[in-house]
Amino acid sequence: MTSSQVAPDVRARITLDPVGLEEPLEQLVTAAQVAQVWALILEGQVSVGTADPSDEHAMHTAQEEARGNARTYRSVQLPSVIHQLVLMAGAADLVQSLHEGSVESPESVASFLRELMPIFEEHEQHARDLADKYEAFSKEAEDRLGALAGRTHAEIKKISGDDGRIAAKAKELEAMQEEVGKDLDAVISASHKVGSGARKILDTILDIFKDAAKKKGEDNGKKKEDKPSPGETAPESSEDVHEGIEDITSGAVGAALQKLRRDRAKVEALYREIAGLKSELATVKKIDSECGAYGRSVRDVMRPAQDIADAWARVVASFAATLEEQAKRSDGGAWLATEISWSVIKWKTVQDQAERLRATVTGN
Repeated sequence: MTSSQVAPDVRARITLDPVGLEEPLEQLVTAAQVAQVWALILEGQVSVGTADPSDEHAMHTAQEEARGNARTYRSVQLPSVIHQLVLMAGAADLVQSLHEGSVESPESVASFLRELMPIFEEHEQHARDLADKYEAFSKEAEDRLGALAGRTHAEIKKISGDDGRIAAKAKELEAMQEEVGKDLDAVISASHKVGSGARKILDTILDIFKDAAKKKGEDNGKKKEDKPSPGETAPESSEDVHEGIEDITSGAVGAALQKLRRDRAKVEALYREIAGLKSELATVKKIDSECGAYGRSVRDVMRPAQDIADAWARVVASFAATLEEQAKRSDGGAWLATEISWSVIKWKTVQDQAERLRATVTGN
């Protein structure tokens, strides 16, 4: 879009003010910084695992392409925003030069402004290029993130769907818990045949199972052995109890107990597998959410970039209209010089804003 291609519903004003530039400039930098944060998060993401090893390469490729897009944002797109801020400050310098020329030689100010018009038109074109660049980059980001989202969503379904891995393991766990119940019944049945001593040991085993969840939490990550207080006898361990039963009978009770041990170990292993799958699910969902946030943040840069380009088109058109108005007057450029003296103050405000925003982005 050239300076003459202003939106149909916008009339060129007779002014040299930076009309419509300040607000979208602020919005541009804010959106660009948000996108920078999400780009950094994307670059640091862990790799997503896959249930099917044959999907691993495709998942890795999709995630690496998303990371590559984030790296490009920080290395190419963000610097282009900084360049736009530099250009904005430079435009204010041009207006300041125009003001100084109008003070020294008001009769030549119109000619001076005509000479500067191509430079202002270049500023408009730079703003339009930035908007077009962000539009193209946003489309590229959408494509790459869409490919990754398709794979993460499929992986989420494989983990948490009705027929997913968690559901399958939950069914295994339910079946194995029923088997453990049968094992306990078998131990009880066998122990009844050996008298009250075995029954006492059996009650201790049942207490151990009843407190298994509590003991598991207390013992997690710890291998410290509790020592009995002076005068106390150390409590029997579950191994001691098992040996007690096996001493009483190495037949039915011993066999039932061995099966109970094996099945109990399977139950605990299934609990660990389900916990691992839930952790994996949380990771995949987190990555999917972060990718979505990054994509939205890139799109959010497009609107202010477009607004700045449109504002520049109006500014350049207004400059041209102001020149035409001065041509109608025979005051030796006095009117135009007065217009410039008012506008230079507003351009200085834009310049200060641009320099402040640049320092915010670069940290300098």
